[in-house]
Amino acid sequence: MSELSADLFGGLLAWVLTLMVLSFLIRDNPLFRVATYLFVGVASGYAGAIAWHNVLEPALIEPVFARGLGALMDVTLIVPWVLILLLLFKLSPSTSRLGSVSTALLVGVGAGVVVGGAITGTLIPQSVAAMATLSPAAVTPTTGETGLERSFSVLVLLVGTVSTLVYFQFTARKTATGEAQRSAVVNVAAWVGRLFIAVTFGVMYAGVLMATLVILSERIQFLVIFVARFFTG
Repeated sequence: MSELSADLFGGLLAWVLTLMVLSFLIRDNPLFRVATYLFVGVASGYAGAIAWHNVLEPALIEPVFARGLGALMDVTLIVPWVLILLLLFKLSPSTSRLGSVSTALLVGVGAGVVVGGAITGTLIPQSVAAMATLSPAAVTPTTGETGLERSFSVLVLLVGTVSTLVYFQFTARKTATGEAQRSAVVNVAAWVGRLFIAVTFGVMYAGVLMATLVILSERIQFLVIFVARFFTG
């Protein structure tokens, strides 16, 4: 197959798949489901191939063939193999309990990575950035705001940060009847924090919607251009 034919076939396949996905605008139909199944299957196959070539083969398979029986003395190689073999017992309900160790380790490590990443990659940097921007003397490099504008921005940021944190403060003092009751100041701050959260989610939704519209317009433009090139040669 020549390069021109390959490009034409690839473009035609992309054109057909795009129409199959866009057919969901009419209603849910088999064409849309086939396109989504194909996308999920290709993505899963690609992820599996990446895991095999970048992790499993170089870290577990190649050392065994390269070192032979000497690999049995390497704890860093034996332990992953044992955990993998235990995980295979999950295929049978009668022996699934033997794979609980591997599953628990996967869940624990995954949770630790997620929590650690959220703290070091999101919570701490955002806290440091919030504290840095609270300085009235600081000047935003992109906007150059100073004076009253800067003070207003600092005030909005401070109120939004504090009220949002108060909204997620669920401890309350119990009254004589045993009911939990927060003070009026905390309730007002929590209400303001809820407004900031609602605005944040609205902005996020608007951003997702805009990104979706951009992708849709790009796909429609692709369909039009491909048809025009096909008929004009």
